[in-house]
Order: sequence, then structure tokens, then C-alpha cells
Amino acid sequence: MSAVKVIRALLLADAALLALLPAARVVAGVLPQGTLLPAVAITEVSTTETGRIDAQASTTLAEGLVQVTVVAASYPAQKQLLDAVRRACNYERGSIAGIPVVSVRRSANGPDFNDPESGFYMQSVDFRVTYHEAN
Repeated sequence: MSAVKVIRALLLADAALLALLPAARVVAGVLPQGTLLPAVAITEVSTTETGRIDAQASTTLAEGLVQVTVVAASYPAQKQLLDAVRRACNYERGSIAGIPVVSVRRSANGPDFNDPESGFYMQSVDFRVTYHEAN
């Protein structure tokens, strides 16, 4: 959950992203049905320990894979929102949301999914969040 918390904090701190949608539509977890567009959902894919394991250490280096899915009402809006998400999160580090973060870096973009008849366009971007987690 810490990696999701990091990504959400980065998104909520970014003025360019918040110019595109209200902070209430940046959600950790699944978007509630009926959410107005545009919106962003942040979900955890996996978390693993990295490097050596030291049972005596107070923290372990962990890497979380987080998927950020943007949903918009048009294809251009989808691409604009996805780019804003990438810019808000990529190559960040330091203390973020009280978590000691070593790095945040983009892993991959997912495919476009859309349904023009329903009026939604969505795509995801994955981030690898490396951070110190308490033992």
C-alpha cells in the first residue's frame, strides 16, 4: 500500500494534473461506478523485497509496481491526462507522504481501451516505486 500512497501523493501535489481534474477524482483503488470523467485510479500490482535481507535492520528496501489508469471522455483528453500523470511521478525521490522513497520511475504504458459510443477512453501507466519499508 505504501507505493500507492506515494503515487497518490505525487499526483495530488501536481498543479498541472489538478488543472485537468479535481483532486477527489484521483482515487486509490477502483473508481466508483458513476464517477464523472476525467478520473484516475491507482492500484497496486505487486510489491517485492529487493537486495539483501537483513533481519536486524529496521527497514527493508522494497519495490512496488503501481498501475495508474486514466479515464477520459475523449482520446486527446486521455493522452493529455496520461502525460500529466507521467510528468507528476517519473523520477521523483525523497520523503513522499512520510515514506523514504529511493526512486519512482515509469515501467510501461498499457494499451488504449476505449468505447466511443459510451464516451470513455482509458489507458494505464505503470510505475516502479523503490522505498524503505519498516521491518
